[in-house]
Amino acid sequence: MKNFSILFPNNSFLKILLIISFFVFVAAFIPVIGSICLLFLPMILFLNGTVNDRIKTTAAFLISFSLLVLLAPLLRMDLPVIAIFTMGMAGLLVHMIAVQNGSVEKTIIYPAIFIIAAICLYFIYGGFVLSVNPWQLVEKYIASTIEENVKLYSQLPLKAEDINFIQDNKKNIIDGLTRIFPAIIVMGSAFIIWINFLLGKRILNKAGIIYPVFATLAHWKASESIIWIFIISGALFFVPHKDANFIGLNIFLVMCFVYFLQGLAIVSFFFQKKNAPLFFRYIFYFLIAVQQFLVIPIAIIGLFDIWIDFRKFFQKDQTTA
Repeated sequence: MKNFSILFPNNSFLKILLIISFFVFVAAFIPVIGSICLLFLPMILFLNGTVNDRIKTTAAFLISFSLLVLLAPLLRMDLPVIAIFTMGMAGLLVHMIAVQNGSVEKTIIYPAIFIIAAICLYFIYGGFVLSVNPWQLVEKYIASTIEENVKLYSQLPLKAEDINFIQDNKKNIIDGLTRIFPAIIVMGSAFIIWINFLLGKRILNKAGIIYPVFATLAHWKASESIIWIFIISGALFFVPHKDANFIGLNIFLVMCFVYFLQGLAIVSFFFQKKNAPLFFRYIFYFLIAVQQFLVIPIAIIGLFDIWIDFRKFFQKDQTTA
């Protein structure tokens, strides 16, 4: 608990302010490390809100954010103030739902919706200012992102044919990513909150702070009724209408993501029942991150859990053993 209190000290507003300000300003001014700090800003606010006072944590974040907003025009820099505000408020929202013993679904979905809404407003407002269709702004954003990635890859020790392949197929890549952009935003927002919540929960558990509702996350299971959404979205692929295909594709990908999370919960349950070493678990999760083809079998496990109930099978298997 001492180590935890050093990282997230109790009853000291100045220390809370320094910790949150560090993450806010690093996220704003340092390119690579800043992206990591921005990604995990919700966890920092979730932890501080839980260990310390929620009002102190909120005040510390708003003060540090206000200082950043004041500095931006003085330095004449285009700082990611909207992204920082969105991620910070999402972390505070995670804390507010968690302390009220909200369900896992509410704790993940509501902050994710907040991030999705902020992204939508960003593109709608940007389109209004530039007098363009927001969807055209999305295409422009994806195209610039692809260009930046090509520049980055050209500086890495990659084969020339790999870079040329991306260059030659750049238009198809942009069109494909634009087509599934809504699903990317939904899945990305939910996954960011999910990761921040899981890491924050683990740190809190080590400190002896346990939310009863989240004590058995390995037992989490999506509602069985969403299988109909999955089936209907798949059926929309066969409708001879472009808009129907677009809607069906994005909903189908989101449903696959939900079943992927359920598959991860089943894998976590299996590791717990077999008392798998933490090192082995981290290696497995790392392989999922670097070898994306593993996502497919895990999502299939989550889908077929509706009929097979893998956790019951693993528990029965252990009892027999």
